[in-house]
Amino acid sequence: MTNELTETEERLIRALAARAEQVTPHSLRPAAPPTGNWAARGRAPLVLALAASVASVALVGTAAVSLLAPPEKAPVAGTPSPVPEPPAPDTPRPSAPKASGKPVEPSAPGTSPSGIPGTTPDPEASTDPGAGPGTGPGSAPPEQSSQAQSREVSVIFQGSDETRTLRPGGGTLTFTVTVLNTNGHTIENATDDLSITADGGALGAGDLNVSLLGEDGTWRPIAPTARLTTATLAEGESRSHKIRVSLREGFPAGVDRLRVTAFSNAGQESVTPTP
Repeated sequence: MTNELTETEERLIRALAARAEQVTPHSLRPAAPPTGNWAARGRAPLVLALAASVASVALVGTAAVSLLAPPEKAPVAGTPSPVPEPPAPDTPRPSAPKASGKPVEPSAPGTSPSGIPGTTPDPEASTDPGAGPGTGPGSAPPEQSSQAQSREVSVIFQGSDETRTLRPGGGTLTFTVTVLNTNGHTIENATDDLSITADGGALGAGDLNVSLLGEDGTWRPIAPTARLTTATLAEGESRSHKIRVSLREGFPAGVDRLRVTAFSNAGQESVTPTP
């Protein structure tokens, strides 16, 4: 693309061209003319002079154009950079990755279920590292429980020299109550009663677990002092009642001996522990 020259540029080019025309071979050669044929030798210097003049004019024109061109404006400091245009509405945007599985709830600081980061501990569970099954607000410490189970309570039976022992929270003890009619006649409505009492202390409700074996072969709970039966017992005949007893885990520490007795209006009673 050719730029149009200004009036000043045109004047400068014409002045330089006119000046170039004033240059003659006499200006470029020595004062003494050379010998020989002037017509044959004077053409080459003239051509060279004209070429030099034209080159000078071109260089001067180029310099003039460069000087006259307006300088480019430099960016001013502090000018804010252009704001990028927002993307077109139809430009697809990357979607966020979908989370798989159920969200994990954040755990409270300083807490770790079973050593796994993000789960919540049961507030009702014991935080004691030594707590085991059966421990809690209403249960005795393991030391007291072991001491209670190692403690023995003696059981004495009416009419027998044999003695048995029970441990709080331990196994059961079975014994038999036998009633013999020694009155010489039949006893109508003969009653047989049982009594289990503590020597040297008092028993509370639930300290003893007492059961009576029924005629159908099932055990039914009864009180430590209870009526076993009321029925007719003929002369010279006997009847038996099988009973079992155990001590609860919190059995009173002040009671170390139990006594088992039986009563009947039919004649003679005896209590025998089961081997």
